[in-house]
Amino acid sequence: MRRLTALAATLAAATISTAAHAQTFQISMPLGGTSGTFYTQGAALADHINGKTDKLRIVPSTSGGSVENIRLVGSGQGEIGMAFESDIYGAWAGEGFEREYQDYRQLGPAQKISGWNFLVLASSDIRSVEDLAGRDFVSGAPGSGSAAEADKFLRHVGLYDQINIEYNAWGELGRMLTDGDIDGFNRTGPAPAGFAQEIDATHPVRVLDLGPQIEESGFLDEYPFFTTLTVPAGTYEGQDEDAVTFAQGVQWIVHKDVPDEVVREFLELAYTDEAAAHLDRTFPDHDHRNAEWAETLYVPMHPAAAEFWQERGVTLPEPLRQ
Repeated sequence: MRRLTALAATLAAATISTAAHAQTFQISMPLGGTSGTFYTQGAALADHINGKTDKLRIVPSTSGGSVENIRLVGSGQGEIGMAFESDIYGAWAGEGFEREYQDYRQLGPAQKISGWNFLVLASSDIRSVEDLAGRDFVSGAPGSGSAAEADKFLRHVGLYDQINIEYNAWGELGRMLTDGDIDGFNRTGPAPAGFAQEIDATHPVRVLDLGPQIEESGFLDEYPFFTTLTVPAGTYEGQDEDAVTFAQGVQWIVHKDVPDEVVREFLELAYTDEAAAHLDRTFPDHDHRNAEWAETLYVPMHPAAAEFWQERGVTLPEPLRQ
């Protein structure tokens, strides 16, 4: 088995051939916290692929999420990972990162559009994002794209410095909210989101409506990779009105030096009806059936990925970053 890195020499030195002289490539897949959506989907996909091929051995690992995944894959410490589209776009130019990362490439769609859910207890007097001023609010897990983009929004609308911002592990947030340790938290997900339903079963919750601030501040004009998502009234026990929030998709990324044969094997096993059915059972909000995902490319595709999608009739636009 060989461990992939950015250096061809290391690749060659780490190769172990089987009796049949075939090679098994070990792939490090940084994802997120074990209770988060990235890990839930990625670990399930790794399990599926590992059971279908002897060429790859995917090892999912925990991480801080999207931002850290970009750092790990972009620096060759990981091979394949997931990231929000905004981080894929921003990291290339060092926007929101400590430096530029340009050694990662896009692979294909991972998750359907996820919304930023600013969640509070329905029993609280917090009805708008302005009401978070002076309150204890968790933007997300440390190092996560979810937290980074929540902070970006709060800075954009001029509220970041007025709120007591914290960062905590995903698995702690529900307990912290119901115990009164915090007044609210942000976490990305669809509508409804499983983590919110779990809290709502015993402590009714609501997602704050960010629509007025999104529109008045020109947030979508400034950050065009975002769109909006509506959480309808009645989604949760405490959701008495529609709530509009900002949202974006999630993509798979890969280090540029991962061999074509590895990328090809991954894609051919990840984007099948069987793989999609497997993911349906663990994370139904995956995007592995989407044949029209490539409206925008944020960074270049891996050459093997470009070939894979073009063979399936997908028209790939010029990347915004290159």
